[in-house]
Amino acid sequence: MVDDYTAKMTELIELMRLIGNDTQQCEVKECKRKISSTITDTLSAFSNGSGGWIILGLSEKEGFTPVEGFNARSMQEALSQACEKMTPVVRPVIVTCPFEGANLVFARINEMLPRDKPCFTTALGPHGGSFIRTGDGDRRMTAYEVDRLIEEHLQPTYDLDIVPGATRDDLDPALVEGMLRRVREQHPRVFAGRSDTDVLLDLDVLRHDDSDVPVSGVGGVLRPTLAGLLALGRYPQKFFPRLSIAIAVFPGTRHDDVFRGDESLVASRTVVGSIPVMIDDAVDSLMRWIGAKKPDYPPIVLREAIANALTHRDYSPDARGTQVRITVFTDRIEITNPGGLFGTVTHDVLANPHPVTGVPFVSTRNQFLFTLLESTPYPGGGFVNPSGGDGYQRIAASLREAGIEPATTRNTINTFTMTITKRRTANLGSPADVSRAIMTVLERHSAMSIKEIIRELHLTPLAATSGMRELIREGRVTRVRFRDDPDQRYRLKGN
Repeated sequence: MVDDYTAKMTELIELMRLIGNDTQQCEVKECKRKISSTITDTLSAFSNGSGGWIILGLSEKEGFTPVEGFNARSMQEALSQACEKMTPVVRPVIVTCPFEGANLVFARINEMLPRDKPCFTTALGPHGGSFIRTGDGDRRMTAYEVDRLIEEHLQPTYDLDIVPGATRDDLDPALVEGMLRRVREQHPRVFAGRSDTDVLLDLDVLRHDDSDVPVSGVGGVLRPTLAGLLALGRYPQKFFPRLSIAIAVFPGTRHDDVFRGDESLVASRTVVGSIPVMIDDAVDSLMRWIGAKKPDYPPIVLREAIANALTHRDYSPDARGTQVRITVFTDRIEITNPGGLFGTVTHDVLANPHPVTGVPFVSTRNQFLFTLLESTPYPGGGFVNPSGGDGYQRIAASLREAGIEPATTRNTINTFTMTITKRRTANLGSPADVSRAIMTVLERHSAMSIKEIIRELHLTPLAATSGMRELIREGRVTRVRFRDDPDQRYRLKGN
């Protein structure tokens, strides 16, 4: 087991030596005489983020080499004591690993479940002692971020909010009829004998608004809930103008391409309507812009990704002014929604589905909306969420079938982004294949960092560092540094 951790630690150190600094996933501390005063910041940041690795006894200033005189045993104990100063207490795996004639302390900090976040330094409290990982450093979380995490210790019910001023007439009759027919087919013993109004009340599409009813009165005006209006409404943006989709098509591979010379957005559009209508219209628009006859992206993948973003986004009052964003670049599409992963869902859960069913365990922020969309029809046929929770796996399977690289995800407290590339799966089976691919990409660029090479070729850090190390050993590639550029870069010799 220690050998496995030693191999992982060596891989990380090689990557950092190539890059020239810490990474998003790994923090290095010298800790020659005592534990770093910021170690609790890092424990908090990794626990609140996607997890990470800590290496004690390594000097970043000296090129990620072992610190002379480092006492691994005492620092391992000091790290364990620092973990006890956190709320909740952090329980990492801590091992001592040999490296270049010295012993280093190596720890794996797992991401905490959302219900246990924020993890903070107990003495500073949640608003003063909660951190998140940003780049290669730890940033103190904002009050908004802390409040969102604390708020989600309980199941949110914002999708049950009654929409003031809305009435049953604000629902789309065709969508309502299709949904009622579907639930009666699915659950005949429950809904077959119920009136349309009773079913809509049972499903929390409508609720009684008692705000204007005297204490002695009975009932109240029937009004749509937020879930009902979003799933079945004619025009929900009448009440929530920003609960829509913003699409922007860029001329290059970066946002700032539109600020250079005479470049401008290729196209942009705001998509409105109910969730099924917005999904249909957004996919239709994307197909027109990226080519519907021979599309680079399977339409079913775009449909599932957009449906996930609208279903699982944050609908709290603080987030209702924020749109779902679809950003189209020449090499990829990014779909971003407000609100990160919720409940028991983490990156590891998405990547590792249930061993029997093959589907991740479902934990949804908007449980009433999620349930309603299982029976909500698209205008042209089919249903928004017919299988309930396997959208991520369907995306993965569709991309695999099309020979396209897997989608990647980026999760923060505020946002969740899925990136779908049009790059075809590369067959880089051997180290020689990796080295040739790196040579090819360096021929197109004057110099690149290892991070850019990893992103360009979709390599693992281990594959990239091994391939680059071999090219340097063979004298084909050389290191270069540019002024005011923190990243170590590489270029072909002679370029």
